[in-house]
This record gives sequence, C-alpha cells and structure tokens, in this order.
Amino acid sequence: MSFDLLNFTTSPNFHFKEVISSTSDCLSSTYQFDCYKNKNGETILIAPFFDISNLLNQKHHISLINLKNNQIIKELDGIEDRIVSVHYFKDPVKENDYLISADRRYNIIIWDLSNNYEKIYQKQIKYEGYIYACLLFFDKEKMYAAVSSIGEKNVTKVIDVYDSIEKNKNKNKDDNTDVDNITDIQNSKDLNIYFITHWYNEKEFSERKKNVIIQCGKKKILFTEYPNNTTYHEIQTEEKYQYNLSGIVFKNNDKDLFAVASSFGLVQILDLETKNIIKSIKFKNVHLYSFVRWNDHYLLLNDCFQRKIIVFDMLNDYKIISQVLCPEMYFDRFIKKVVHPLYGESILSVGTDWKIKLFVNRNIIKPKRNLNK
Repeated sequence: MSFDLLNFTTSPNFHFKEVISSTSDCLSSTYQFDCYKNKNGETILIAPFFDISNLLNQKHHISLINLKNNQIIKELDGIEDRIVSVHYFKDPVKENDYLISADRRYNIIIWDLSNNYEKIYQKQIKYEGYIYACLLFFDKEKMYAAVSSIGEKNVTKVIDVYDSIEKNKNKNKDDNTDVDNITDIQNSKDLNIYFITHWYNEKEFSERKKNVIIQCGKKKILFTEYPNNTTYHEIQTEEKYQYNLSGIVFKNNDKDLFAVASSFGLVQILDLETKNIIKSIKFKNVHLYSFVRWNDHYLLLNDCFQRKIIVFDMLNDYKIISQVLCPEMYFDRFIKKVVHPLYGESILSVGTDWKIKLFVNRNIIKPKRNLNK
C-alpha cells in the first residue's frame, strides 16, 4: 500500500512510537533537526550530535539516519563546536539537496547531499553572541545563504554562495583578503534574531523584490526584500511576547501566508501580499514553539509546556479543533512532519531530554479495497 493514497478525513491524533536518536551520543543543544528524501526515495533524518564520552575533546558531527531501520548512513564531520542551527533545502532548478549548519564558533557549512555529501562552502562570520538562525534560498541559477545572530549587535548577512565560491577559487593562496560576496541587511541591526525564513513572491513584477527574508526577534518581525535590501513591513508586539522558532510560510488556497507564534502565547497569521493580520489568538499558560502544515486542512503548533499539539482548521477560520496530549514530549521545542516508510505521515520531535522521538498518527484511514479486482 502506498502512503500517498492515504486519506485523512479526521484531524490527526498522535501517540508515541519510539526514540530515533542514538543513546550513545547526545543531540546538540539546538533542539533542531531536519529530514529529506534522497534519490532512492528513502526518508533521511538529519541530526546534529556531539560525543559525550570525552567532554574534554568533544566530537561534533551531523548524523544522517535512514528512518527505515534507524541506521546511520553517513556522518558529516569537520564541525568545530556545538551546532546551533541545521536545515535542509532543495534547489528547485538543479534539484540538488543541500544542508546548511552553523556552530558556536560562528562557522557556517554548506554540504551538497546529492554530490557525495561534498562540503562546498565554509565561512566564519564573527558576531557578538552566536549564530542562531540560517537558511538557504535559490533564485534561478543562484544560491544565497542568510545568517543571523542573537548577539546584541546583530545584523543579518546574506551571502551569494556560488559567486563567493568562484571568487575564492580564483584568489591567490597567499591573499588574505575576504572576497566573499556578503550583504548586510542594515534594518536588522541590533535586533536579536531567533528565527528567519524565506518567501518567494511569485506575483511581484520586480526581480529585486521577489525574494523576501522574514526575520523574527524579540518583539519584532521584519520583512525585507532581497536584493532590494528594503524592509517594507514590520510587526511590533507587546513587551511580554518574544518570537523564536515558531514561524512557517505556507499556502492556503491561493494565498501566501505566514504563521508565527510567541513562546509566551501569541499566535498571528499574516497575509503576505496584503500585509494584513487575518487571525490573532492569545493563549494563557503556554510555551509555543514550532508550526507544522499537516496537509491542506490542518495546521499544527506544539505547546511544550503542556506537552500538547494544537490542531487548527485552516478551512474554518483557523478554529482550534483539538489539543492532542503527548506526555512523552518532554518540553519538546521543535516538531516536524515526516513521511515514515513504515507508519506513514508522522511527527518527529526533540526537547530538553535531547532525544528525537517519533509520534505516529492514530487517525489514518486506509483506502477501501475494491474486492471486484
């Protein structure tokens, strides 16, 4: 049976299945991981680890784990310190799979997962504080990396990756001049950035405005066009709220939307074209973290304080239709949807116990078999 044929007519309802991550290692302190499908159609978990067997000489690496058997297929080495950010992206033109990571020594590394896991770019970016958010985005034949910090004197930097690679190839080995093509987004100066994401505005006429970098920090969200480098909109919230890992760009019918949550209980859903907040919800006694778009019907958000997954009905004005209790989510801050090869569409989560856990959906309705065939 193909899981692509599964029909979700009821809202998802999850229960704990198993721990994925290795017990011999310890997940890095980022509470982040990612997943992708390789060229063989296998679902691969991307998990940052450090070896706790030798605390004086810690080994940091990224494990690629095949979810079919939970076996490590590759370890990506050459990382100097604890990883604080790790994300997967696919080039829509070349269709290559890429991974970007950042560690506490300000190093970002980009791997080409489709080309023998080659490390294609590495750069140390000095900040006061440390890099907390990074991403890749693509425009035609170009790749860009956006990097932010939670230092008090932060500025988000955008790197033209392919151009920087070529310039470094042609540079004299004895030349210490920095030739990397890096642009500062000045409007983000002095703003602690906890989360960044990207929106490609297909309806925008100007090529200089199509790529929008969304930066979420303490009490403020900035929407900046690139390479126009103009912040055209910002959202300021109340003093008690703080935006962190909770943000997602998604489509609902023909609208491009952005859902964002404060860890202290504010959920806002914004129409990216009109810049209007179409829904605002305030919760009490919660600690909200990451969104998941489950399908065309449901949007999920986890509350790590009460160990719940909140289910929003996107087709009914984002009404909350259920709050699924998951006791095994031990203050889990980051959740992600994954198509598991054995259990179908499921949720992976990670929290303060540094274990990646699998939660499967109880409400899978299998397609009816045609007995006449």
